[in-house]
Amino acid sequence: MSREIAGDTLLRKDSRERISRDTGRHRIVFFDSLTLLFARIAAPLAASVLAYLFWCHIENRYESGKREDALLLVTYIASRLGLWLIFAAYMQNYVTGSDPRLYYTPALEHVLAGDIPTRDFYYPWGPLLMPSMLPFYLLLGRSLAGISLFAIMAEAVALGFFLRSTSLLEQRGEISRSWVAKALAVYLLNPATLYWTVFQGYHSIVQTAYSMAAMYFLLRGKHTTGYALGLCGLAGAKLLAVLDWPALLAACRPRLAKLLWGAVPALMIYAVYQVISGDIFFPVRNHIGQTGEGNFWYLITLFGDLHSSYSAFPRNLLPIFFFAVPFLVGFFLWLRYLRLGLTSFSFQAAMGITTFTMSLFFLFSGYTGSYYVPMLMLPASVVVTSPALPCRYGVWLVLLISAFCIAGDAIWAALGQPAVLLSVFLSGSFGEQLLTSLLIVSILVRMACFARLALLGLRVATTQPLAKFVYLLPSDRNYESIKCMRT
Repeated sequence: MSREIAGDTLLRKDSRERISRDTGRHRIVFFDSLTLLFARIAAPLAASVLAYLFWCHIENRYESGKREDALLLVTYIASRLGLWLIFAAYMQNYVTGSDPRLYYTPALEHVLAGDIPTRDFYYPWGPLLMPSMLPFYLLLGRSLAGISLFAIMAEAVALGFFLRSTSLLEQRGEISRSWVAKALAVYLLNPATLYWTVFQGYHSIVQTAYSMAAMYFLLRGKHTTGYALGLCGLAGAKLLAVLDWPALLAACRPRLAKLLWGAVPALMIYAVYQVISGDIFFPVRNHIGQTGEGNFWYLITLFGDLHSSYSAFPRNLLPIFFFAVPFLVGFFLWLRYLRLGLTSFSFQAAMGITTFTMSLFFLFSGYTGSYYVPMLMLPASVVVTSPALPCRYGVWLVLLISAFCIAGDAIWAALGQPAVLLSVFLSGSFGEQLLTSLLIVSILVRMACFARLALLGLRVATTQPLAKFVYLLPSDRNYESIKCMRT
C-alpha cells in the first residue's frame, strides 16, 4: 500500500513538473511573440524618424552638393548591401509567411518543372515576372536571398533610369540637383522600401523600374520605346502596373501613332501567353471582390461582415467606382489646367499624376497589400520635395504611410488576419481587442495620409512647369545659362 502511495506521489510530482515546464514554455513563446510584434511595430516608426533626420540633413546642408551626393551614394550601398547580407546569411531561414516564401518560390519551382501557368498552378502575375526572377533564384541556390537580390536589382534599374531622366532635365533647366538629392533622401531610408523591397524581396518595385525606364525614353523623344516599356510593365510585374499608365500621357504630348506601335510588344506577349495558359484574364477575376487590410472597405467591417453584400456582381464593382470618380475628376482638372496654359506636359506632371492615382488606389481599392507601397515611394518622394510646394509636411506623410503599413501588417498578422474587425471585438480577448484598436488607428492614419498625399500629387501635377519653380544653386550645372535665360 505504501508503495502505491509513494508511486502515486511520484507521478503527481512528475506531472506537476511537466505542467510547470509546459507553462514556462508557453510563457516564453508568448513573450517572444509579443517582443517580436513590438519590434515590428516600433522598428518602422523609429526608422521613419531616422529617415526624417537624414532628409533634414540633406535639406539644410546641401551646398556644393559633392559631399551630400557622396553621402547619398554611401547610404544607398550600405543600406541595401547590409540588409541583404543579414537576410541572406541569417534571417531568410526564419521567414515562414511572406509571399516570396508562400507563392514566389512554388511558382518558380513550377516554372523549372515545365508546368503551364494558370492551367497547372496559381499564377496571378505578369507573364514575364517569374522568368525574369528565375536567374537570381538559381544563382543563390533556390533561396529567398535570390528573390530579394532580384528586387534590389530592379530597384537599382529604377533609380538608374530616374537619375538619367533627372540629369537630362537638369540640362534643360527643368530640375535642380538639390531637388533630386532631397527626393532621394526621403526615398532611400524610408521603412517600406527597406523592409518590403530589400529585406523581403517583394516585386512591387519592378513596375517602378518599367515606369522609370519609360519616362527616360519619353523624355529623350523616343516615344515608341517609352510607350512600349510603360505598357510592358503589365507583363513584367502585375496588373497594378496600369496605375503608371496615366503618367505616360502626362510626361510629354501624346503621339497616338507611336502609342499604338508601342502597344504591339505587350499585345504580342499576351497573345502568346493566352495560347500557353488559356486564360490571361485570371488575375483580373481573381482580385475583384477580394479585400485586404488597410483600406476603407476593410475598415467598415468594424460595423459587421459586409463582405457578402459587395462580393457579388454588381456590388463587387463598388471599389472600382469609388476609385474612378475622384480619379476622373482629378484627371479632367489637369486637362483643364493644361488647356488654360497653367500647366504643361512634364516630368513633374507625370510624378504628380502617378502619386495621385496610386494614393486613390490605396484608399478605395478592396485589395491593398501593404507590400504594394514601395511602388508609390519614389514618385511620392519627388512630389513631397517639389519646389512647387511651399511647406514640407508632405515628407512626414510619406514616412508615416511607410511606417504604419508595416506596423499595421504586423498587427493584422498577429491577430490571424481576421476578415471582419467586429468579430475580434465581440469574441476576442482583451489583448486582441487592444491590438484591433491599434490596427484601426493605423488604418485611419494611413487613410488620412493617402488622402492628403493624393491632393499634393494633384497640386504638383497642375502647377506651373518645373523651370518656373526651380532655384538652382551656384554649384548646379547650367546655373549661369539658366540665370541668363530668366533675366
